[in-house]
Amino acid sequence: MYQYQDLNGHNVLVSGASGDIGLAICKQFLMQNCQVFALYKSNDTDLLALKTLHPKGDNLHILQCDLADSTAMMKLIDQLADTVEKIDVLVNNAGIVKDNLFAAMSTEDFDIVVETNLSNTFRLTKAALMLLRSAAQPTIINVASIAAIIPSVGQCNYSASKGALLAFTRTIAAELAPRGVRVNAVAPGMIESKMVKKVSRTVVRDVLASIPLKRLGTCEEIANTVVYLSSSASSYIVGQTIVIDGGLVMR
Repeated sequence: MYQYQDLNGHNVLVSGASGDIGLAICKQFLMQNCQVFALYKSNDTDLLALKTLHPKGDNLHILQCDLADSTAMMKLIDQLADTVEKIDVLVNNAGIVKDNLFAAMSTEDFDIVVETNLSNTFRLTKAALMLLRSAAQPTIINVASIAAIIPSVGQCNYSASKGALLAFTRTIAAELAPRGVRVNAVAPGMIESKMVKKVSRTVVRDVLASIPLKRLGTCEEIANTVVYLSSSASSYIVGQTIVIDGGLVMR
């Protein structure tokens, strides 16, 4: 992976760090010699393995927090403020899916996906803003999905949450850019992950047939783009969504 010298020693806060994409993001920031603060909700097994096995594992700080619990989240940010003077990079990656066709979807399943994928991002970003503003060139990257851009049958809740996340990205980018905070988003397509392994093989084959590159993406490819958007190499990119889908949306 390309080394961005300006990221050396930066403090990076990653939500949803225990998932496949979250782990890849943490790994790539560790390779940039960053101090990575990895937030997880309920399972830290893979994060502990990363901390043990990665050559820069001592720079990984594993933190448990339920982002839906505002009190716990503010306590976490206060603890961070006692540890570090600033946050250089915030990666909002936490998210869930609860798929079902619209006619069969419960109100509860719609609400919890929107709450987790959108409202928790709002709360964490707002709570971390003061620490971000203390950095010289702070960045925020929101992890969305191509489900925000093209129809995704059975995911009206997920699509709605990720579509709103892109609108949220553009608006706070406009508000925060004059204050020196760059905000962007990435929209992954179908990525090799535990989540995709739960998808019907028929659906995966149909999607693959529509991807010009004829393969699924990797978590590392998502992480590479997140790191790029965090560096000065992307210093004039603001309020944008980088689609990482092998050309699927293009079709």
